[in-house]
Amino acid sequence: MMIIKSKDAPKKKVGIMQISEYKINPNFSGALIEINGNHGALKCLKEDRIYFIIGGKGKFVINNQETKVSANDLIFIPKKTIYNIIGKMKYFLVCSPRFNPKDDLSLKE
Repeated sequence: MMIIKSKDAPKKKVGIMQISEYKINPNFSGALIEINGNHGALKCLKEDRIYFIIGGKGKFVINNQETKVSANDLIFIPKKTIYNIIGKMKYFLVCSPRFNPKDDLSLKE
C-alpha cells in the first residue's frame, strides 16, 4: 500500500504545464497536470498512458483525429501513438511503465 500526499509530490513547471509528480513504482507513475495551450504533438515510445480530465475543456488529437474533452472524460493512449493535447484543462495522467522523459519523442514542427 502507498499514500502520497499532495504536499509531498514534487512540483515543476514545464512549458505551458504545471506538474505534480507521483512516482509509484517501476511499473506506474502519475502526475496531476494543469495545461493552458498547445502541448505539441508527441509519441511515447515505451509507455501506455491514461488521462482523466478533472476540469476545463480541450481536445486530444490522436492519429490526426480530433476529439473534444471535458471533466470526467478518460482517454487511453497506447504507446507509439501520435497525439497532441490542446486546451485549458486539469487532468491526472497515469503512465505504465513509469514515466521517463527520454521515452517521449517530440513531433513539434
